[in-house]
Amino acid sequence: MSSAAHTPPSPRPVASIRFGAWYDDRDLELEFPDGWQVESCPPHDGPDIGRDGIDRAFANPIGTAPLRELARGRTRACIVIDDLSRPTPGERLVPTVLAELRAAGMADRDVLILAGVANHRPMTRPDFEKKLGREVVERCAVANHFSWDGCVAIGTTRFGSPVEINADFLRADLKILVGSIIPHGAAGFSGGSKLLFPGIASLASAEAYHRGSCARGRYAIVGTDARLESDDAARLAGVDFLVNGIPNSRLGLAGLVTGDVVSAHRAGCEIARRVYTSPTPAGADVCVLSVYPKDAEFLQYLTAFAPWQTAPEPLVREGGTVVVALEGSEGLGSHWLFGPGMRLDGGRAPRVKGRDIVFFAPGIDRGALQPAARDAAILFKTWEETRRWLADKHGGRARVSVFPCGTIQLAAGAEAARPRT
Repeated sequence: MSSAAHTPPSPRPVASIRFGAWYDDRDLELEFPDGWQVESCPPHDGPDIGRDGIDRAFANPIGTAPLRELARGRTRACIVIDDLSRPTPGERLVPTVLAELRAAGMADRDVLILAGVANHRPMTRPDFEKKLGREVVERCAVANHFSWDGCVAIGTTRFGSPVEINADFLRADLKILVGSIIPHGAAGFSGGSKLLFPGIASLASAEAYHRGSCARGRYAIVGTDARLESDDAARLAGVDFLVNGIPNSRLGLAGLVTGDVVSAHRAGCEIARRVYTSPTPAGADVCVLSVYPKDAEFLQYLTAFAPWQTAPEPLVREGGTVVVALEGSEGLGSHWLFGPGMRLDGGRAPRVKGRDIVFFAPGIDRGALQPAARDAAILFKTWEETRRWLADKHGGRARVSVFPCGTIQLAAGAEAARPRT
């Protein structure tokens, strides 16, 4: 077991998870059968940096001049943000970006805020307001990226993938990315240049990226092939400035980095590694993985396996059970590559051989699943149903580990490779 802080087994068989990101964000208490031993395994986490911390990060960028200096003399800015499948608190970060631009003489009317949705669904007006706040949406032009239209070829990556990027972004003479750094199974950590490639890249670029370098990726590695490929694309596109938060377990900001798209991101990854380090006790009978803060969409459930995939030993014994918990506020979710029936559908099943996977997902109807999964999936809409199923299988005694925000949790000692450039 790691040395990260954790909650000893409770005399009362309960544990809380985070649940309902972006819609009904809350702690949800899960009660287990009497006699069960329940251990909560939260991340190391970190307190919110507050307004002062945000100001310090903007005043001390890594590898570039401050944003207000970069913006002097520029005439058109494009700010790329991520969508609601990512936990970036844009309403706390984008207003500061806009204030820096105004200090350099750039008006709000000269700014386009572009949603880097990659191959997810377009954002709606309410989505933009959740992500940015109503005031920003009313002051600035906002738009969605569409991967099948409006992209321009600007070169290839070191691995030969075509780099085709949103034309509106390329037309801007000040290019800014605003996102967050959390664990990622292909790029090691999210954030940085990934918001550009594949975030605002063409469908052809995204497919080449996912078929190629992403297939060789791993969690918690700094400088995977997927990361290097995104970095290549960002340099080709001329990204000027990066703003990346490190969300804590309550979607506050445990850290913030600004500056160069590569060097600032690398510094942020080391903060993220500390914040997300979690205990990973091996060999439980039952393990609960919350998909929070990506639990709005069923298609994101695999992200909750980050602690499983980085742990030195299996979290659950053979014959045990993995419970995947998500709210499912947006239902199944959409992805033009990995969604049902799409080009790369079916290639990302977790390696949990010999264990049952059970879904606790109040927002997911069985009929929303693909036909092949409708009968096979063990799916419950209430925790009481889930608990009864677990009791029937495991009886009067079982050992349980609970990861309250599995998507942003990593095993202590998850590999930290030497950064590559």
